[in-house]
Amino acid sequence: MKPLPFSIAYFYLFLSIVGGSITFYFVWLGMQEQNGNFDVMQFVQSTWTSYYAKSLTFDFWTGTTAGTFFMLVEGYRLQMKNKGLYILATFLIGYAFAFPLFLFFRHKKISLTPAI
Repeated sequence: MKPLPFSIAYFYLFLSIVGGSITFYFVWLGMQEQNGNFDVMQFVQSTWTSYYAKSLTFDFWTGTTAGTFFMLVEGYRLQMKNKGLYILATFLIGYAFAFPLFLFFRHKKISLTPAI
């Protein structure tokens, strides 16, 4: 299988930066509403306020769970370094940051690995 063009990796990196920035921005706005405090319980409860929010919450968690397992399995298969950092980044920063970042490094690993 021929690897994708090298520029695709940088598209993943771009998505990671955008995803992390937007996630941080909205958390920051939420903290401003709470006088600079991050209330974990209010954050979690806000994801269950309506059926629409519940739909998005379940969609996110299902995709995140599948993507997390993909990051682990694929990371081990390709013998990538720092596999745990992507999982940690998922929980500390956001999935919208961690998964595209993983894809960036995955693509770089695939691009550098000679075909068998």
